Amino acid sequence: MSLVVKKLISMTSSSQMLVAMFIGFGVGIFFGESVGWLSTIGNAVILLMQMTVLPYILVSLIGGIGKLQKSTATLIFSRAGVIMLMLWLLALVVIALMPLSFPFVESASFFSTSSIEPSAAIDYFKLYIPSNPFESMAAGYVPAMVVFSIAMGLALIGMEGEHKQQILTFMHTTSEIFSRITRGLVKVLPIGIFAMSASAAGTMGVDEFASMQVYLISYFVLCLLLTFWILPWIVASLTPITFHQALSISKASLVTAFATGNIFIVIPVIIEECKQIMREHDKLSEDGATLIEILVPIAFTFPNIGKLTVILFVFFAGWFNGTPVDLSTIPSLSISGLLSLFGSVYVAIPFMLDLVHLPSDLFQLFVMSGFITGKFNSIAAVMNLFVLTILTAALFHKCLKLSPPRLIKMGVGIGASVVLTIIVLRVGMGMFIHSPEVTSGVIANMQVADKVPTKVKRQFPELGVTPSTPIASLDMIRDRGTLRVGYIPSNVPFSYYNNAGQLVGFDSAMASKLAEDLGLKIEFIPFKKDQLAQSLKAGFFDIAMSGLAMDIEQMDKLSYAEPVLELNLAIATRDHMVNQFKETESILEMENITVAYVEHGDIIEEAQKKYPNLKFVKISGYKNFFRQKKPKYDAVVISAQAGSAWTLFFPGYGIAIPEATSRYPVAYAVAQNNQSLLNYVNNWQKLRKVDGHQERIYNYWMLGQGASEVKPRWSIIRDVLHWVD
Repeated sequence: MSLVVKKLISMTSSSQMLVAMFIGFGVGIFFGESVGWLSTIGNAVILLMQMTVLPYILVSLIGGIGKLQKSTATLIFSRAGVIMLMLWLLALVVIALMPLSFPFVESASFFSTSSIEPSAAIDYFKLYIPSNPFESMAAGYVPAMVVFSIAMGLALIGMEGEHKQQILTFMHTTSEIFSRITRGLVKVLPIGIFAMSASAAGTMGVDEFASMQVYLISYFVLCLLLTFWILPWIVASLTPITFHQALSISKASLVTAFATGNIFIVIPVIIEECKQIMREHDKLSEDGATLIEILVPIAFTFPNIGKLTVILFVFFAGWFNGTPVDLSTIPSLSISGLLSLFGSVYVAIPFMLDLVHLPSDLFQLFVMSGFITGKFNSIAAVMNLFVLTILTAALFHKCLKLSPPRLIKMGVGIGASVVLTIIVLRVGMGMFIHSPEVTSGVIANMQVADKVPTKVKRQFPELGVTPSTPIASLDMIRDRGTLRVGYIPSNVPFSYYNNAGQLVGFDSAMASKLAEDLGLKIEFIPFKKDQLAQSLKAGFFDIAMSGLAMDIEQMDKLSYAEPVLELNLAIATRDHMVNQFKETESILEMENITVAYVEHGDIIEEAQKKYPNLKFVKISGYKNFFRQKKPKYDAVVISAQAGSAWTLFFPGYGIAIPEATSRYPVAYAVAQNNQSLLNYVNNWQKLRKVDGHQERIYNYWMLGQGASEVKPRWSIIRDVLHWVD
């Protein structure tokens, strides 16, 4: 045992992390959900790793830029800086395109309160302008901290004398202190990797593991594409160096970087490789050699393309979470990601996840896979340094060829390779990565918990044909022994038929509870909403309970009880149109769009004035929209709660919450003069709200809590050895 421990201690840190990850996977698979608590340890280790990052960015950038000679800084920022920016831009474009390779997974979910919460607006001034550097550091605004540090470093360049040297010495010493702290913390990082790997392997479902393959495959391909095609192709297109020579000369540094995962140790190798390839083409002067020797170490301190590739994880996280990163946020994500990557990925990734409003817990997936992906981004980083140096040296020696034919050749080569790669990946992963189990099976099999003698009529009573009865007071209902409840069929999730043919839903459950509390049987009778007041007056049923929006036009014809719920108005439409209905500006730009509606006539009148470009058409029920065989309607006005439930049956649809959305109350209705029943229902609702019964019914039917049986994750200790139940 001691020999094994000694071997583990003698391993390199990267090897220890890989071993910790695999042992963690093994522990998670063996023990299952019982090791889920280990994620707490993993989180603690990661927070420790983040401790020195922001201060390190500050002192390393100020010291690194401040120690440059003015001539060297001018050379680097005027020539290498432009080339570096162009390479960054190219990499960011390729990274932003890679999510197109993610397979389409049709999914839907129950209503979530997070879907109606307005997204916090990004304050770009605070994000990028350090008006108060201390506030920027405290709030974790990494881009602002980078801007402040660069400004201080540039100011130091123009200073002379002993005071400057003292500042530089302080920055260097402080940077070394932070480096020593980080090296010490790296020794405990394998513990964090083990804890997070064990927790993930013990709690993640099979579908989630399959989804992780999407990230790993697309990430590996992205790094290989940049390293072995795009970057060498740029060199071959713009310099005398051939494609084969670019790959051959960088072989040693690429292999070393991949094997060790360490870019720093190959800096001398990259310098010599760049000198050698330029010498072979008789393009290396003494000043050119000096330029290479200065440029590579300085460029190393800036974000490289290998580091930028981790932005792909944020796109994957959006896909994985079912909330893809919006196109409009890609520019800010790219710029903020670039600036935040001046520091550690352990700060940059949580920062970017927060920027696009994704759960911070997803960061654990990044850390868990980081030591596999790190090998690949190391080779992309090395090739980036090599290409940056070669292009800058070629520009210095005036042998950089920027003629239109060469630029066209370069653009076509890069564009064709990216498009082909995305198509192959999309088709390939689409064949093996499948959609999770359809959620319609969950909502279609839900049942009402309270069991009371129930009779459900499916035939609508007809006004003037079906015999009317006197309006029944509460005492008359008790004497009768049966509570008659009106319902609207196919009114998901309030009243609808499940797979067993039973009438279920939120209001069906509430009605059953009301009958149980009254000690009565219950009889459900269908009605048409436009005949509600007349049906109540004719005594066809005692109370209507079926997701009824309170209607001003009906208030003098019937009596509404206190609102049972407040729903959020939304738009249901095809998945590809969801984002278009979120913003007023994009809605006004729409053409030939037909929006259906079932109720909310007063709101629709206002909408017609606000959106004259849209055509509004009234339909009798939501099923007419979702079950349309021909594309007659493009969208339907519906509550976010009901719309989410419908999308479980029809996953091809999604829910959009418009900017100027509103809330509206739903209530139960009784005949206008039935005061005794109205008083009882109002008081009963208050009681059931306070004691939490209504909330439990809401959580089940609206949020889906407890709707499907949660089975323990498969584990060896439970399902193979049967040591635990």
